[in-house]
Order: sequence, then structure tokens, then C-alpha cells
Amino acid sequence: KNLMDDVDLVEKLQLRADVVAAMTKNLDQREARLMRLRYGLNDGKTRSIRDCAEAMGISRARAQQLAAGCLKKLREADDAESL
Repeated sequence: KNLMDDVDLVEKLQLRADVVAAMTKNLDQREARLMRLRYGLNDGKTRSIRDCAEAMGISRARAQQLAAGCLKKLREADDAESL
């Protein structure tokens, strides 16, 4: 392993921490859970909208609506420029 691999890992971890912080600040618990599931922020495993919906006990259509709303909120957040 070389230094660049370590730098890349640190950058990825920092970006993930920044994204999670932005989610915590701008999304409610259910929205944040959906984003963590969808993009694998807890376990590194991304999931389909259908899988997220099943895990959360909501319809696929509702999960899609929530996901779209979450992304809009995050894009419009005051701290989004830093991401």
C-alpha cells in the first residue's frame, strides 16, 4: 500500500462524514435512514429503491418520492456547496 492509497481513503472517509453531517442537519430521521440505505453509507452496500422500501415498510413509490425530496433538500441546503 502506498501513501496515495492512504490519502484516497482519508478523503473518502472525510467526504462520507461530511455527507452524513449534512444529512443529519437537513433531513429527518426517516429521510436520513433512506439515504443511508440507498447509498450504503452504513455498510458500503448500495440498495435499490425497492429494497429500501421493503426495509422501511413503505411502498416503492413512497420511497422514490422521499428519495427525490431528500436529494432536493440536500442540494438546496446552505452547506451543500462544501459537498
